Amino acid sequence: MIGVVYMVLLITEKDISQVEISPEDVIAAVESCYQQDGKGLAQDTPRDEVKIKGKHLPHISPGVTSIGLGAAFLEGSGALIVTIGYNFDFNKNLSQILDPETGTTLAIIKRGRGAFGVKPKTIGTGGLRTGAAAAVGAKYLAKDQVDTVGVIGTGRIGQAALLCMSKVRDFTNVYAHSGRRQDMEYNKMMGNMLGIDIIAGKSLEDVVSHSDILITSTFAEEPIIKGEWVQEGTYIAGMGADGPKKAELAPEVFLKASKIYVDSQRCLSIKELARPLKNGTFKPEKITGRIGEVVAGVKPGRENESEITILESDGTHMQSAAVVWHIYRKVKAAGLGTEIADIPSAEFFVNP
Repeated sequence: MIGVVYMVLLITEKDISQVEISPEDVIAAVESCYQQDGKGLAQDTPRDEVKIKGKHLPHISPGVTSIGLGAAFLEGSGALIVTIGYNFDFNKNLSQILDPETGTTLAIIKRGRGAFGVKPKTIGTGGLRTGAAAAVGAKYLAKDQVDTVGVIGTGRIGQAALLCMSKVRDFTNVYAHSGRRQDMEYNKMMGNMLGIDIIAGKSLEDVVSHSDILITSTFAEEPIIKGEWVQEGTYIAGMGADGPKKAELAPEVFLKASKIYVDSQRCLSIKELARPLKNGTFKPEKITGRIGEVVAGVKPGRENESEITILESDGTHMQSAAVVWHIYRKVKAAGLGTEIADIPSAEFFVNP
């Protein structure tokens, strides 16, 4: 016997485009999920991804075809979300929002971004999610007074992270480099967006040595940032190394750091941390803890102006879930989206 038919809200990119999802909104959502994690109120699954081709390349890189699946439960928000990612020559995500009490589907959200290798002209919620992680890290791990932000990696994440960083710290200078060359297109786009001049770094060392905050977001598979370049008081947001084949920061950078926070224990499988941990360059005790523990007040953030601090981010499903939950609430409140019938009901989960 078929149970009660429930209505599910189908949300598309068109619906999302009709509501304002600000960088501040996304930062607040990510900060909330980190706090819940630090209090033991958030759980998510490890990244489960099947690569179809391009297996020699890092996670979600040009030329990689893969599908991924993840789930997260944010107890404090009451959100249970399952997401499927399709990475072909483009990236699309399908998120299912479930009622954790009954198991019924509340909404399905379809999102995507443009083709790999094509630099976006706008900053979407996917990029903001990662950029927000860098910014939340800055709130707790960067100096209060920041003069210069450095960006290495000027693609989607380099754009979003700089925008989000401008919402948590005031700064007057930006040095940027793609990781391979100067990128005048990035400088123009982000300079216009933020209303400041962006300096094209002559080299990676030029960017790093000037930075109070350093954002890295490249596809590098071997370290490109040397420890000797990093100055006292720098906060580093390591956003690019998000898989077992990727590395941006040399082991010496971590050895110089006073505090190293990760967004999940999965970061220890990232090449730039896994390799020095395995060969004994530094011990696991060098990792201070999870950023959620700082946000929740369980562990300390920056304690003086001279500390070098690092947030190593692999990206978590709980971050994505927090942003998806925010989108759902915004769209629903605006009366947008399309209701469709969902045959399976809560009665399916009740024992006869």
